[in-house]
Amino acid sequence: MPSDLGSDLARAAHLLASAQVEEALALYRDLFGRYPNELSVLLGLAKVLCAKGDTNQALTFLQAYSKTQSQPSTSAELYFLKGFALESKADWQEAIKCYETCIYFDPSHFNALFNQGNVFLELGRYNEALVRYNLAAQLDTKHPQLLSNAGIACVKLGDLEAALTYFDKAIQAVPHFVQAVANKAVTLLEMGRARDALDQFTQLLSLGREQNLLTTTSQALRGRGLAQVELQRNEDALESFSQAIEIDPHNAELLNNRGNVYKYLGHWDKAIADFEQALVYRADYAQARSNLGNVYQDRGLFDEAFREYQRAIQLEPSFAQGHLNMALLMLGEGKFESGFQEYEWRWATPEYAVQVLHTSQPLWEPPLLGGGALPAPSIDSSSPKPLRLLVWNEQGVGDDVYFARFLPMIPLLASFVQKVIVRIDARLIPVFSYSFPNIEFISEAAQLTDQNFDAHVPIGSLAKWSKFQGAVKTAGYLRCEPGRVTELRRSLIAELSVRDPHNSQSEGTPFTDFVIGISWKSLNPKSGAKRSLALSELMEQVQRKINFGLEADPSALNALRTKRIRWLSLQYSDVAEEINHAEDHCGVRVHSMKSLDTEHDLDRLSQVICGCDLVISIDNTTAHMAGALGVKTWVVLPFTSDWRWQVVQDPVYGYASAVSFRQAVPSEWAAPLAQVGAELCQLLKG
Repeated sequence: MPSDLGSDLARAAHLLASAQVEEALALYRDLFGRYPNELSVLLGLAKVLCAKGDTNQALTFLQAYSKTQSQPSTSAELYFLKGFALESKADWQEAIKCYETCIYFDPSHFNALFNQGNVFLELGRYNEALVRYNLAAQLDTKHPQLLSNAGIACVKLGDLEAALTYFDKAIQAVPHFVQAVANKAVTLLEMGRARDALDQFTQLLSLGREQNLLTTTSQALRGRGLAQVELQRNEDALESFSQAIEIDPHNAELLNNRGNVYKYLGHWDKAIADFEQALVYRADYAQARSNLGNVYQDRGLFDEAFREYQRAIQLEPSFAQGHLNMALLMLGEGKFESGFQEYEWRWATPEYAVQVLHTSQPLWEPPLLGGGALPAPSIDSSSPKPLRLLVWNEQGVGDDVYFARFLPMIPLLASFVQKVIVRIDARLIPVFSYSFPNIEFISEAAQLTDQNFDAHVPIGSLAKWSKFQGAVKTAGYLRCEPGRVTELRRSLIAELSVRDPHNSQSEGTPFTDFVIGISWKSLNPKSGAKRSLALSELMEQVQRKINFGLEADPSALNALRTKRIRWLSLQYSDVAEEINHAEDHCGVRVHSMKSLDTEHDLDRLSQVICGCDLVISIDNTTAHMAGALGVKTWVVLPFTSDWRWQVVQDPVYGYASAVSFRQAVPSEWAAPLAQVGAELCQLLKG
């Protein structure tokens, strides 16, 4: 190479490194005119063209040079620049080949490894991307974009812990690296670590404001709001989303997020306004349309809700959440046949997808049934053979109890099912085993392999076949051993028969103890507050109505002279303070059995429930247990309730002994509790 060419190339490279692109381009063009066959000149010209964004011309020069060579070039940089130009044209496969050739000639070519990893990331080939990133990281351990991209690949592979490690390394390398901070915050939120995510989004917000990045600031405010929703800080979330909307007022997702918060807070008109505005900016936004249906459902406007769900599904036929919302609405209205069919869409929603059983064994469908056919069976039923069927639970204890009613119909649907194994919450195994003696129950914590069963089915999916066997149970389907219940009733009365300072009857009066089990709160983080009420409010309203009934009806007073009401707490969690407050406030003693662990010993809880004359409960596990056991159960419900307690006329589907008392006005418990008191007064007269 001539010395003057060497100095000119050095000067051109310096110009490019100094971001003097036009000056560098002019010099490289001049050099290329004088030295058209000099590879170093060509590579410099191609590099500056790529830096300028003119990758098509760069590729033209590189390909023309290759055609003039009798032998393929061994220049790693030539293949790298070709790959870079091809990548910019989204010619992914050719770009991969060029990067691979570059790496072959120079295994330590950082940019080729990094860029090839980026192409694999773009194509969804996440394992291959991660391999390239890890090789590149051996050459540069603190490259922030590389580390951030490796974290993204781990997120796509479902390895969120590894992703956090990469994001942390990227942030350590450049503390103000906005993208890595944002990625870490989103990943923490996806992992359910809302408090940590909130801290990270707050940091991102500071970076966005410091660097005057409006998009980042809006993103941080939205993330902060989502984390606050998860932490039940809805008022704070409302402020976060509102601030984000001030920055980006036409953002349909932000309006949808704020609409949901308004819904949680019961500000229905504002929620509707936000969802409708989101649809103005994005007419095909199926999620906003479905959320609008949710508001109508909360307001008790079921026809309007159904219409919005239909519209959401028309916009996006595979929108699983819209289908599930429609299913829950239909089930709540008592439309069980169509509702349970639509309920199968739940498995395509994020909430249920994490519950799916991972197995290579087939999903079970029963064979054809008289008069009609179910969907095409997943197992060849033309020559039935003995089958070991695993039925697995999906959600919590309440679901286990609710869907257990369908277990006895399995042999009716397919006589060749040799063995039924049911996975449930371990706390339910004793009572379920006694109730269904021909079924094997195992804990959800048990280790199962595909060799333990031949086919499987989620327990909730049994419901869609109930129409073929009339399997809607109207009586209690769970059982307790009668002898144990009788014995426990005696010990229960004995434990409660400590002198009650509020009992006005004399010692010599013969009493009949009337035991009322009560439960008044749910710990569900999303819907528990809506369902729960204060114990003192429950006791005050009910007792007030009883006293009024006694004053108005002397015959009721006479009947009560031989009855002694024993209020018994069936509430799980530590509620001693609430019980003491209720006694001080209302003058009514609510007893707790020291020998009863309501949270962990569900077998004994079921026996105690069977020993009660009446159970009064909000919508929680206690209500489901009592209804399934066939005990007289009064369920106090919010204005719009979970689908399992339908809005149709009592009795509740599958719980013949259960009657519901529903709010007439959202959040106001006085009316349904007064109704409970009046009904209790009538019951005690009998």
